[in-house]
Amino acid sequence: MDRAAPGEADEVLYYHTDVNGAPEEMTDGGGNIVWEAGYQVWGNLTHEKETRPVQQNLRFQGQYLDRETGLHYNLYRFYDPDIGKFISGDPISIRGGINLYQYAPNPIKWIDPLGLYNGEGQRELGKYHVFHEHNLDITEYGLSDAEHFSRGNQAISERMKNDPAFRREMQTKYPGVVEHVQPSSGGKFSTESPPGLTWHHENKPGVLSLVDRLDHKTYHKIYHPDGSGGRKKWGGGTGCR
Repeated sequence: MDRAAPGEADEVLYYHTDVNGAPEEMTDGGGNIVWEAGYQVWGNLTHEKETRPVQQNLRFQGQYLDRETGLHYNLYRFYDPDIGKFISGDPISIRGGINLYQYAPNPIKWIDPLGLYNGEGQRELGKYHVFHEHNLDITEYGLSDAEHFSRGNQAISERMKNDPAFRREMQTKYPGVVEHVQPSSGGKFSTESPPGLTWHHENKPGVLSLVDRLDHKTYHKIYHPDGSGGRKKWGGGTGCR
């Protein structure tokens, strides 16, 4: 941080932040603390101390303190650390949840400067609908996504032959899925997920689950509670699948 004053040379000051990037200390070139603070859960200060006049207004990442109001400026709107919410709705309202005033669920793990995060609060982590589960052979774990999807599609095709009710249900919910999983004239199966669906690599080794594509994309943390996908855990290749 540059600090210029009339008649004085510019000075470089250094930020020391906590795990989520909020400044806790500021030091000069000699390592002396010139400013320090502590935070409550949603961004309010527990204390603030200066050893000499320096105005440090940065708070959670993407936020700038307005000392007159006590609110944190987030470019498009203001955040109130007293209540852990924005004081105005999301100005563009795209891909957000139904609560347009909400902040991210955990200030240590998430930031939401644009207010677009729609969260995982609608259901528990790891809770999602699986239309079909396919178990890969251990020798197939390291194959590409395309090869995994091809094997999954083959399993769906074979199940549909023996389960007319499943076939009707899937075709009703996802038109085109029956045609998609049929083998080509050469006996090969598509290397892409069926329309509206995707093959999710579970945490359990070798398990592919056929799930709704939009749900998988929208609720990332529900499918990947620890932030890491099954593909990364047991098969290498693409992460968070």
